[in-house]
Amino acid sequence: MQARFGARPTIADWQQIEATREVGALLQLLRGGPLGRWTARLPARPGLHEIERRLREEWMHAVDEVARWQPEHWRGATRWMRWIVYLPSLQKIARGGRALAWMRADSVLGPIVARGPTERAAALRGTPLEPLQSGFTEPPDVAHAWSRHWQSLWPRAQADRMPLARVLALLRETRARLAEAPPEASSRELLRALERRLALVFRRCPLSPAATASFVSLMMLDQQRLRGALAVSSLRDAPVAPP
Repeated sequence: MQARFGARPTIADWQQIEATREVGALLQLLRGGPLGRWTARLPARPGLHEIERRLREEWMHAVDEVARWQPEHWRGATRWMRWIVYLPSLQKIARGGRALAWMRADSVLGPIVARGPTERAAALRGTPLEPLQSGFTEPPDVAHAWSRHWQSLWPRAQADRMPLARVLALLRETRARLAEAPPEASSRELLRALERRLALVFRRCPLSPAATASFVSLMMLDQQRLRGALAVSSLRDAPVAPP
């Protein structure tokens, strides 16, 4: 993790990534840099849904890889973080939102949205997402159900749990502030502040579950920023439909 942390993109890397307008050129740039692992399996001209699908797959592989580096009693909590990538979609589904075509084609969401809105919580039974059933109650809050189960997987030692609680508090605080921000506001400064604070936990709590949780959270921030750059480039390259 220390090596991966040290190889994260710099400010200059992000400036170059976000200044590259054409998706093919962007993919070529990425594959030679620290974010190449996320894009290695993307075709030369991926559409937006292909980008999203591949990034979800790479995220799951990446979290599983980090979990394999951990002592056995830390692994469950680390593996549970693989589902972070699905929380916004699951929240939409829990609210009874219309299932989009890509959700129906997704291996995780497809079996859930195939059910009627009142049956979707039951579709989680017997799956790795079963602990999220409580997030489908009224009012739906899938993120709360996710965090409650995550805490149940933490190591029992108080010395391990206290730094993890700080990481969870950072994530909750940022989520709340993003939810309160006006629609025209930028999230960039809030996410940069979260990044700095997670990096501080990573450095101050080496060889601990909190360092792992901070690292995975930083990995998600990097992937989400990359996702935005790829989406903008992909949509810019997309053919304009006739009126």
